Amino acid sequence: MISVSQVTKLMSGVPLYSGASFQINSGEKVALVGPNGVGKSTFFRMIVGEEKPDEGQISIANHVKVSYFSQNVGEMSGKSALGEVMSGNEKVAFLSLKLKEIEKKLCDPEMSSEEMEKTLERMGTFQTEFEQLGGYDLEAKASETLSGLGIGIDEHEKDIGKFSGGWKMKVAMAKVLIAGPDVILMDEPTNYLDMETILWLQDWLIRFKGAVFIIGHDREFLNLVTSKTIEISHTGIVTTFSGNYDFYLKEKEIRKKQNQAEFDRQRSMLKKEEEFIAKFKARASHAAQVQSRVKKLDKIDKVQLTQEQEKMSIMLPEISRGGNDVVTLVDLSKTFQKE
Repeated sequence: MISVSQVTKLMSGVPLYSGASFQINSGEKVALVGPNGVGKSTFFRMIVGEEKPDEGQISIANHVKVSYFSQNVGEMSGKSALGEVMSGNEKVAFLSLKLKEIEKKLCDPEMSSEEMEKTLERMGTFQTEFEQLGGYDLEAKASETLSGLGIGIDEHEKDIGKFSGGWKMKVAMAKVLIAGPDVILMDEPTNYLDMETILWLQDWLIRFKGAVFIIGHDREFLNLVTSKTIEISHTGIVTTFSGNYDFYLKEKEIRKKQNQAEFDRQRSMLKKEEEFIAKFKARASHAAQVQSRVKKLDKIDKVQLTQEQEKMSIMLPEISRGGNDVVTLVDLSKTFQKE
């Protein structure tokens, strides 16, 4: 559905990643993980076309609809929460508008029978598609989704301009969920959500038949929702792991040990070869062997140790424990003068 091939992205001339390749297939639930600042959200913006890769290609299969939930929802006002969510399904919203226009047109008493027949035919076509897309259930689905995300039904008709930033995020998420997408991109979806709402979203995504690509740090959430993990390391290397977050951590440790073992074996071999060359390079009788081993070493691809991200260690001085009572007030009184 989504194919990323040999993508390089520069930030101020420095590559975030080079030659990155992976694929998101139909129905897959995939986590995108890595330290802050490595370009995870940038990848999402490239997929939806908000940014372009400097090299490589990102392709999306024909007729695949991608919905994107980001941390930047912008200003929202002038619509009810329910109306904003329903507008997320653009096709259904378009068909609903067309049906209303036709209904209004059919009220014209001077319409000819021929024109009425054509209009009714168009109406039938729109109604069929509207019904197939679940248009008649859209309001119920929008209301159910808002409630599931923690916005009570008594708030659904209120202007979202009066909502807090956290609630606006929930409205934006609900809009993405009911948009009828084939693929959902979600950037840190559990932010601003309490435990009950996280559990609701978790269940919704597990039941969702389409593909989901999630940036997140909530280990339990990723373990339950995803079955494939793509890591962007602090050095810009993009690696795919065929399992959830726990599998990724275990597999990463296994690969690290294998890399160390391979590095040690090669280092031992190189040391022996270099010792042989140093010992016999001055002997004419061993000239051919020495030259052969020098050429062999020149052609060897050196094994590179996986670079670990540096960890900061902070030592804080021990502070003596304070008392149980921070402030104590005894027989306090206060009066105000009457105006």
